[in-house]
Amino acid sequence: MEYLIKKLHLGHSISVALTVVSIYFWVTFQNPTFLRTTGIAINSIGLLVWWSARLTLGKNWSTGFGKPHIKQLVRHGIYSKISHPLYWGINLTLVGLCILYPRSWFVMFSMILVVYFLYRMRVENRYLLEKLGNEYQNYKKETWI
Repeated sequence: MEYLIKKLHLGHSISVALTVVSIYFWVTFQNPTFLRTTGIAINSIGLLVWWSARLTLGKNWSTGFGKPHIKQLVRHGIYSKISHPLYWGINLTLVGLCILYPRSWFVMFSMILVVYFLYRMRVENRYLLEKLGNEYQNYKKETWI
């Protein structure tokens, strides 16, 4: 999967595609129910967290596929409150979309991505702990997740 994403330069495309799909669901929102409203709220929060993290990272951003690497530990903006906000944001975005579009194939695909990003967080935690030691341990203590 990582090879395909890198080969086809899909790192940026996925971000844009999920945002466009989310906006589509917002625009076509009809028949307000508690569940659909909850889905839109979760989806919106996810996009807000995700894009906030992306903008905070600036040049430190990479698509997050393959072997982790670090240019510098970002500790400002949303990163001062949440560890791995890009991954948490995309996971919330996907969960919100699953509530809005509860088709079994879409839910299965989304849950595979959610599990992948949870795995990716663990990999990056180990890598950052190895590379940064106490600096990363202190950062983790200062953040919510």
